[in-house]
Amino acid sequence: RVAVFDDGRIQQLAKPDQLYEEPENSFVAQFIGENNTMEGTVKEIKDGLAMVELEGGEVIACKPVNVSKPGERTRVSIRPERVEYNKDRIHDNAQKLKAEVLEFIYMGDIFRTRLRVAGNDEFIVKTRNAPDQTRLTPGDKIEIGWLPEDCRALDA
Repeated sequence: RVAVFDDGRIQQLAKPDQLYEEPENSFVAQFIGENNTMEGTVKEIKDGLAMVELEGGEVIACKPVNVSKPGERTRVSIRPERVEYNKDRIHDNAQKLKAEVLEFIYMGDIFRTRLRVAGNDEFIVKTRNAPDQTRLTPGDKIEIGWLPEDCRALDA
C-alpha cells in the first residue's frame, strides 16, 4: 500500500491502482497521474449519482465521492483515457459534452488531444493510435463522452 501525504497528513492510503482509479479527494486525483477537472455545483443526488451543474451550465452525472447534498461545490475528475470522441465508441448512456479541438499530438502509440470543454482549455483526451481512430484537427467541433462511473465528484 502507498500513502499520499499533503502537509504531513495522510490523504489516502491504498494500493497504487486504487489511488489512481478511486481517488478519495481532489489532491490525490491531481497527485496521481493525469486528470481532467471541472468545477461545478451538486444539483441533486439520485440513483447513486451526483448531478453536477458545471460553471458553463452543462449538467453531468458523476459518482459522488465526498459530496452528499445539493448546493455543495465540487470538482469533478475524469482521467484522459476514460474519455472517447469516436462516435462509434461513445456508449449510449455516456455523459456527453461539446468540445473544440485545440491541439492534436501524435505520440506513437497514442494520440493526445487538448480540448476546450465547458470553459476548460486544458481538457486532455488520450486515445490509442489505431487505424480506425479518428484523427482530429485544431478547430474541429466534436462531441466527447464518458461513462458516469468514470467521473468522480470530489471536494472543491
